[in-house]
Amino acid sequence: MLEPMDEAERSTVAAEDVLVQKARRGDREAFDQLMERHLPKVWGMVWRILRHREDSEDVVQEVFLAAYQALPEFRGEASLSTWLCRIAVTRALNHVDRAAEKMRRASQSLEDFSVRPRNPGAARPGLQIADRGPSPLQELEARELARRLSECLSRLPPAWRTVIALRDVDSLAYEEISGVLGIALGTVRSRLARARLALRQCVQGETT
Repeated sequence: MLEPMDEAERSTVAAEDVLVQKARRGDREAFDQLMERHLPKVWGMVWRILRHREDSEDVVQEVFLAAYQALPEFRGEASLSTWLCRIAVTRALNHVDRAAEKMRRASQSLEDFSVRPRNPGAARPGLQIADRGPSPLQELEARELARRLSECLSRLPPAWRTVIALRDVDSLAYEEISGVLGIALGTVRSRLARARLALRQCVQGETT
């Protein structure tokens, strides 16, 4: 169940509704303000799926361009944040599919070169473990766990990374995740359980 909004939240939503109405009429400054408000969340969502800075930057630009073009059709059935997250997830997963297809074609067409796909998790770790121990050994263990967690996240299917990001990082309710991804509530719970199990097994070294 979603908790009711307090007065400050209602005021924020009302102010955003005004910006949305202006942006729908072509007010670029209003859209820029909306983009500034939602950029951190959209960026975080795309990054946690792709785990590659340059690709994430490209996809985030796609997201806001698509949002600007589609805004006149936005009717407010879902919140603007949910609507943007839905676009972000779709664009990021499409990017993964395009990258996989490009790699498949390259592997078929290049016979004299070794084609190695980029490791999206190696360039920039997505999650950092808080350093709580003062000893060098504890610091080393924390860094190793962070490295291992980032590596294991990169191994998960993009759809699993997405549901983990929405629930465990962005703290969305199951109902919100269902709306963002356009999948049944039971599918959300099942996918999240499988993703968490796979991640735990990988971090613990039970799978390779």
